[in-house]
Amino acid sequence: MSELYDVTIIGGGTTGLYTAFYSGMRELKTKVIEYQQHTGGKVSFFYPEKRIYDVGGFLGVTGDELVQNVEDQARFVDPEIVTGEKIVSIDKQEDGTFVLTNDAGQKHHSKTVIVASGMGTFEMEPLNVGDRASYDDYIHYTIQRKEQYNRKKVAIVSDSRVGIDWALALEGIAEAVELINRGADFKGTSEQDLESLRAADVRVHLSSKVETLEGEGKLQQLKLENGEVMEADDVLVYEGLHIDKSMYAEWGLDTEKGRIPVEPDMRANIDGIFVAGDAAVYNGKTMLIASGFNEAMAAVNSAAKYLNPKAAPQVYSTVIYKNR
Repeated sequence: MSELYDVTIIGGGTTGLYTAFYSGMRELKTKVIEYQQHTGGKVSFFYPEKRIYDVGGFLGVTGDELVQNVEDQARFVDPEIVTGEKIVSIDKQEDGTFVLTNDAGQKHHSKTVIVASGMGTFEMEPLNVGDRASYDDYIHYTIQRKEQYNRKKVAIVSDSRVGIDWALALEGIAEAVELINRGADFKGTSEQDLESLRAADVRVHLSSKVETLEGEGKLQQLKLENGEVMEADDVLVYEGLHIDKSMYAEWGLDTEKGRIPVEPDMRANIDGIFVAGDAAVYNGKTMLIASGFNEAMAAVNSAAKYLNPKAAPQVYSTVIYKNR
């Protein structure tokens, strides 16, 4: 971790990953630090199965497809990607470099920092079953790459529209889909959502809770509180989330309603720190994925100029990769 990077990006969502790609394209030594155990950010959690229409060049790309494409694009330039770490402090040293410390006390070193961590970190509400630790590999809090459930028996635990969306997305892919709702109805749904669910090949269990998970060496079945037992290879869970406020102020950054005010070059109030995506706020800001990509390029270009005032103001992929 003592290795010094040109650019360290905090946040591995779609904006952070695209930032890593463009940084690598500028031949900057790049690291990405993501709080969750996997990259993809809010897109992978909240609408992996939804179609997104505001990203140029894609007429209705699903969130899952977009995340996969941006991940592949980032890895094309081979950045260091670290997951499962929360940055709790950023300290600028006398030599102008930064030390980023995670919640385990480990330190990362970088010449510049680009904040792409949105409005803060979030934790999914865990499945409320005592023996869940034994089956962690089979419990998922995002659908991520629905093809992984091909011909599997999937139980979805959710009392909201998210669970319905997941169930409909897996119908026809999974061998069987069971939707378990601890309540008597689903939150945030429309009549159209409910009609789609009723027409689907999905078994719905209302006012039901999972009591135990069972299986030898792997998940094989789960038992409801009413005594009903159902076979299951995997469990998908969405029963709410906890959002932690951003730590931007603690890092010494100016904030405005939880976000970081920036100049047109995406520069924050501390020299050497830049911002992209939902973390940034400025006049005319739009909260779109496509906006984050543009801000990512601006932040990287500014970081490159900060590192070397003689650096080109921007680079062109058609020139750099003309022989690939």
